[in-house]
Amino acid sequence: MARTKATRPKQPQEQPGGTPSKVPPTALMKSPPQAQELSHEDRASLKDFLERSDKPFSVTTVNPKKRKRSAADTALRTETDLFVPRLSVAYEIQPATNWDSLKRYKRFAVGSESIAVGECILVKHDMSQDDPRVDPLGQWKAKVLEVRALDSEHVYIRVAWLNRPEDLAGGRQPHHGKNELIPTNQLDIIDAMSVNGGLNLFDWDETNDESPMPGTDDYFWRQTYDYANTKTFSKLRKFCRDRKPQNPDEMILQCESQKCRRWMHVDCIVKDAVQRATRGTAREGKTVKIKKRASVASVSLDPTPPATAMAQEGAYTAEFFVRGSPNGPDDTPSEVTKIVVTDAEGEQRIEHVTCLFCRVPIEPAISA
Repeated sequence: MARTKATRPKQPQEQPGGTPSKVPPTALMKSPPQAQELSHEDRASLKDFLERSDKPFSVTTVNPKKRKRSAADTALRTETDLFVPRLSVAYEIQPATNWDSLKRYKRFAVGSESIAVGECILVKHDMSQDDPRVDPLGQWKAKVLEVRALDSEHVYIRVAWLNRPEDLAGGRQPHHGKNELIPTNQLDIIDAMSVNGGLNLFDWDETNDESPMPGTDDYFWRQTYDYANTKTFSKLRKFCRDRKPQNPDEMILQCESQKCRRWMHVDCIVKDAVQRATRGTAREGKTVKIKKRASVASVSLDPTPPATAMAQEGAYTAEFFVRGSPNGPDDTPSEVTKIVVTDAEGEQRIEHVTCLFCRVPIEPAISA
């Protein structure tokens, strides 16, 4: 019997589809150590500074090994709470004195929602947006690192950006999931008025075969990008004959032969099937169970189950069906795991699904 890899239960988002509050963000719960209380004159001067610019503060990451020191240098600050140690980074804030004059808080509020340091947020990319609906796909994403405020009308958040794959070097790749985000050490300071609410972010441990997969609607991360220093991505686990990572929105299968137990992309299996059909070299063999490692996909279905994957070469088309998939509430799942090969005349043949490495059939041939 094929086993479906556990899928992480769907987590409710704080804001999607909701209405952003018109109430200004408010800083809550002061956190020591604090700046000294400002005099009336200094407080008025700081407020005037904050209101002269839409972006009064800048933050710059610094590579200490390449930094040229001068007598006017301010002390470097260090950020270590960035998902993984490799992203730890030194940085400077300008103007530092004004930033340090603001009180520091453990959390801030957007309407009725309280967001703490260390949590992730949705950020408007256009402050002129007036649509009452919050679409997570249309928002920037970031992690809250520090909250400082003069009063409820002047609240600022130091963040690290969570980038979409298409926003980084190399762009979106076939292995990137629809809701995949990539944490970086690209720091910024934003006005809390630009925050549209909180974001649940799932840490997917792809190295552990028993860990749950991201759900269909989960925003998740598994890889980081060192924006500040090396401009490199952390490595991803590679699978199958093509030695490429998994797209968590797509299925991969594992051969359970104790001598093999390798993972394979469904796309690679069906491509292999159509190539064998073209050469006339379809294979037979004994039965070996499979495990399925895939997230639950929401797809529009016909009365009969759609193929999990399809490939075409020359006069042949191969379609791959996996027993029990798709398995959504409105889906009609396939009753068997099989490959259906169709030739140029429309004649079909049903054959074994075969491991790409040990060439042992994963399930027995099915009679047409």
